[in-house]
Amino acid sequence: MRTAAPTITTLLLPLWFWMVFPQIVLYLYAFSLPLEGVFAIEGVFTLSKGLLGLFLLSLIFQIKRPKIAWFPALILTWKQVRRFRISILAILLLFWATLSYFWSSDPSASWTKLQVLLQQIVGALAIALFVYTKPKTLQPLLFSYSLGALIAASQGIVNYLRNPASRTTFSGAADAADFAAIVLLGSLVAIGLWLVTKSPALRWYSLICFLVCTLAVVLSGTRSAWVAILLTLALVILPRLGWQRMIGIVFAILLVSAALYQLPAANQFLNSRITSAAEDGGAGRTTIWTVGLQIALESPLFGHGFGTFTSLFTLDKAPESSLESIDTYYITDGRGAHNIYLELVSEIGIVGLGIFLAWMWVLLRVSLRQAVHPDLILILKACLVAYLIQGAFLGILERKYLWFTIALLHGCSMMMRGIVYASTNAKP
Repeated sequence: MRTAAPTITTLLLPLWFWMVFPQIVLYLYAFSLPLEGVFAIEGVFTLSKGLLGLFLLSLIFQIKRPKIAWFPALILTWKQVRRFRISILAILLLFWATLSYFWSSDPSASWTKLQVLLQQIVGALAIALFVYTKPKTLQPLLFSYSLGALIAASQGIVNYLRNPASRTTFSGAADAADFAAIVLLGSLVAIGLWLVTKSPALRWYSLICFLVCTLAVVLSGTRSAWVAILLTLALVILPRLGWQRMIGIVFAILLVSAALYQLPAANQFLNSRITSAAEDGGAGRTTIWTVGLQIALESPLFGHGFGTFTSLFTLDKAPESSLESIDTYYITDGRGAHNIYLELVSEIGIVGLGIFLAWMWVLLRVSLRQAVHPDLILILKACLVAYLIQGAFLGILERKYLWFTIALLHGCSMMMRGIVYASTNAKP
C-alpha cells in the first residue's frame, strides 16, 4: 500500500490539474489551433477538438461549486446585465440556422453543418465567459496562440526556401489560403503582446513573431490575406497608436520588406500573384460569385437551409445567372462560395446574415476605455476586422481561428468596469 499511494497520486495528478486549472487546457487548445492539421486524424480526431472537449467538461464539473458564472450569463434578464445581450445574438444565430433545417433543400447537409456550428458557438461562448470571469488568462491565451503560429510560420518559410516556385504552407494545412489566415492572426496578436508587455524578453519574442508571421503571410501568395493585413494595420491599428509605437511597427514592416528582397525568386513570385488577380478574376471568384448570387436570389429572405450552398452550386445554375460565358474550370459541382456573406445569405437568408452582422457589429463596438487593457481590445478588434475582410474572399466560416477570435473579443465585451475587472485592472 505504501508503494501504491505515490503511484496513484502520480496518476491522478494530471486529473487534479485538469479539474482545478482548466485554463491550462485552454492554453494548450490555443497553442494547438495553428498546428491543427499536424495533430489530426482526418475524419476521426483533431487535438484542438479533444482539448476543447476537456475544457468544456471541466466547466461542467465546476457547476456545484461555480467559480465560473457561465450559466447565469444565459439566464440573467436583458436589463440587469446589458453586456450579456451579445450572447443572445449568438444564440439567436444558432436558433435561426437550426430553424432553417425545416425548409432545407438538403437536410443531410444542413444536419452535418449544424453540428459543427453548435460546437463552434458553444465553444466560443464557453471561452468568452471564462475570459470574462478570469481576465488574467487573456494575455497567456494570446501568447499560446502566437507560439503555435510562430512554429507554423517558420515551417512554412522553410518549405518556401526548399521550393521557391510554390506558395508557402506547412504540413497539415488545408491549403495556402488557410495557412495565411492562421499566421495572419499570429502576426496581429504579436503586435498586441509587444504593446502590453514590459518584459524585454517578451518584447523581443513579439517582434520576432510579428516578423516571421508577416513574412509567411506574404510568401503564402494569398492576396486576401495581404489586403486584410494592410487595411487592418492602416485603418485600425496605426491610427490608434502614438508616433513612437507607430515608428516601431513601420520599422518592423520595413524589415519584412528587406527580407523579402533577399529571398530567392520572391519578387517574381509576388509579381505573378498580383498580375494574375485581374486575369483570372481572383482565381475564378467573380465567376463563382455570379452564379452564387443567382442561388441567393432564389430565396433571399430565408435561404435554402444552412450548409446547402455546395449542394446547390452546380453547372446547371450557370445559364440561369447573369454570367456571360461559362468557364467550366471554375464552375463545377460542389464549389464553395469563397465569401462568407454570400454563403450566409444563400443558406439562411437576409435574416440570418443580418443576425451575424449585428453580432459582429456589437463586438467591434467594444469601447477601448473599458477596464481591460485597451491595447489588447484594439488588437482583438483588428483581428476580427482582418477576418471579416478576408471572409469576403474565402470561406472561413467553419475555421476555428475565426471563432477563437470571436470568443476572446466576446469575453472582453462582457467585462464591466468596477465589477469584474476592478481588482485586476492592468494599467496601460
